[in-house]
Amino acid sequence: MKMKNGAEENLRMSLTKIPGVSVESKAPSGELIVLVESADINELHKQCLEMEGMEGVLGVYPSYITTEDEAMALEK
Repeated sequence: MKMKNGAEENLRMSLTKIPGVSVESKAPSGELIVLVESADINELHKQCLEMEGMEGVLGVYPSYITTEDEAMALEK
């Protein structure tokens, strides 16, 4: 998640209020690394839209998406 300078503290607090969302770390380049767990892709889309609308957010850029079916296939 790209954010404006000085927005990190408020964003971290706001993100904890979204079910299934946690801040994992901060990249050396300054982006927040956020883990989002949701029941389906539609819920994930809603969560991303909610994050994009937060004050101080410049953009939300998913880098990896997996589904339960995909995870089960990898276990075999």
